[in-house]
Amino acid sequence: MEKVREFIDSLLEQKGIADLDEEARERVIGNMTETLLDKIDEAAINALPEDKAVELASGLENGSIKREDVANYMKDAGLDLEKISFDTMMIFRDLYLGDMLVPGDDEEGF
Repeated sequence: MEKVREFIDSLLEQKGIADLDEEARERVIGNMTETLLDKIDEAAINALPEDKAVELASGLENGSIKREDVANYMKDAGLDLEKISFDTMMIFRDLYLGDMLVPGDDEEGF
């Protein structure tokens, strides 16, 4: 979690808004952290093969898989969670800093 905090702090500095008052800064960091972690979770779940995603959802629902075991389940399913996290953080950074093209924004209609 410390690395996520450092990453968010860095984004605020790059965006030029690192000098917010402490209360506003903590609120922004909290919101950004929650959004980023949700995106990482979503990317990891989407990377699972369909049968493993169904198995995970079922296991969480019936209690055979505990929340604290989800990362191990995903690793056992062959996911590289560090790569998924890194890739998601880079996309998040690009979107936050405005460095990523949105479809239809360029001349070729990307």
